[in-house]
Amino acid sequence: MARLAHRNEDVALSLAARQRVIYADTDRMGIVYHGSYLRIMELPRVEFMRNLGVLYAEMERRGYGLPVTDLAVSYLAPARYDDLVSMWVGLAKVTYARINFVYELAIEPGDRVTTAGPSESRTVLLHAETRHGSVRLEDGRATRMPDEVHTRLSALCRGRQRPREEND
Repeated sequence: MARLAHRNEDVALSLAARQRVIYADTDRMGIVYHGSYLRIMELPRVEFMRNLGVLYAEMERRGYGLPVTDLAVSYLAPARYDDLVSMWVGLAKVTYARINFVYELAIEPGDRVTTAGPSESRTVLLHAETRHGSVRLEDGRATRMPDEVHTRLSALCRGRQRPREEND
């Protein structure tokens, strides 16, 4: 049975990215194809880490990776071609070997234009969670993530630091 992703109110979410839906991510009806969200969620996850001073590209240069090991998505409303999607991300769990990210993707008021004009209300598109394991890239074996990465991410998870806002 599928595991549902719910909004975990204990996890603080930060606006990590905003992206307009392109036609290539939609189906014939102009609605975002469900599988496209998995690719779309990579942007806010990487930007969220970048805002904490953790550069994923640098981790890879040092020989570490964080592949997705588990995924849960609950689709609540469709995104459509040309919508501006706000992507909110937070950390649910951090250990030396695992990281769990939570997501909320939404259309904010005014970011969807319809024949009646701009939208007046917020539309939550989905709640999701991705779980990642730390591996050595050379052989794909599980390993501890670098201490400085663990320190930065676990501090946020414990509420000791907040990511920089988009305009900081």
